[in-house]
Amino acid sequence: MSHYVLHSWDQRSAAREEIAFDSVSIAGALDKAKKVARGTKADLYENGRPVCSMELVGKTGVWLIGKPNESTED
Repeated sequence: MSHYVLHSWDQRSAAREEIAFDSVSIAGALDKAKKVARGTKADLYENGRPVCSMELVGKTGVWLIGKPNESTED
């Protein structure tokens, strides 16, 4: 089981929310991240390493998954 941290935020706000959770797979972690993310953008980390960036596409509820951002988790 791996430890994941999700940093999520909204483009209109500088405030970030951090949510930590465990998952047995990356697929499970992505499902959880999509459900708990607050805002329209997010970065997902696995055991302290960046996994991917996420962006909510409009009001469809679909998340666009992209390469990790250059910055690393503090």
